[in-house]
Amino acid sequence: MPFTLLKPTGIDLSQTFAFTGSVTGAGGGKVLQVVTQPKNSDSFTTGGFSTLFTCAITPSATSSKILVLASIQYNNYGNGSTNYPHGTVQLLNHGDTTLCKAYALFGGNLGGDSTDQFDSSISLTALDSPNSTSARTYKVSYKAGGGRFGIMGAGERENGSSLTLIEIGA
Repeated sequence: MPFTLLKPTGIDLSQTFAFTGSVTGAGGGKVLQVVTQPKNSDSFTTGGFSTLFTCAITPSATSSKILVLASIQYNNYGNGSTNYPHGTVQLLNHGDTTLCKAYALFGGNLGGDSTDQFDSSISLTALDSPNSTSARTYKVSYKAGGGRFGIMGAGERENGSSLTLIEIGA
């Protein structure tokens, strides 16, 4: 007499299941380490790109990827020189290659006297493949495009800006 395999129509997740052996085909994507560098002071510029802060990580394998996350609180100020203050924030990898950048614009001065200020935030995300097991340093740099551009990290916004590096295993 032949046997017929009956397949269940669902799994009762309230049951306890014991697995033996190993799972194959599930892929990688394991979080191997997380490193965070908060910004605990305010920084302002009226000029070109300068390094704001850095964070380093040492990948455990050449096949690892680094997920780079920056959370930036900023202040745009006309500084008495413009009704349209703006700035740029960028993420750079170990070789100073730009991974991504964002533009912060205050769309106009309501008072018309170039002294209004505007606060907001930017989030930058990039995935890097360093192909190395040597320490890698990632940077956040910024510049003003008009007026004064500030990155906040002190006072009421203490540690309001940060750079986080997450190593993802293959």
